[in-house]
Amino acid sequence: MKSCNNPSLVIAAVAAQWFSMVAAIAKAVHYVRAAQKDALHGFPYTAAMEWQLAAGLFVSNTFAADYCWRQWERIVRIPRRLAGPIGDSRPVLLEEPIRVTQSGMEPSSDDLFLATSA
Repeated sequence: MKSCNNPSLVIAAVAAQWFSMVAAIAKAVHYVRAAQKDALHGFPYTAAMEWQLAAGLFVSNTFAADYCWRQWERIVRIPRRLAGPIGDSRPVLLEEPIRVTQSGMEPSSDDLFLATSA
């Protein structure tokens, strides 16, 4: 294990970590205020997006993140477990290769491809 002999580097690293945490919380509070304003002005889905962004910036398992997720669930009327991506981006290998034909001709062995899901 390395030991750091330069205390100014340690102080700089701790300060950078602290600053990034404070910046994330400030950005989350900005999203909360924007979501409240958008909901007040009649833009519910924009507000829901901002609630979701704020919940992602707050530290998990905190009251602030839970509050943001509850506001998001209230607007979109679905549970928060459905907030993630719908599709699976892993490639899927088929049992048989797909043959590519051009103008009705039988393809050569160079024209065989495996399908992947997008």
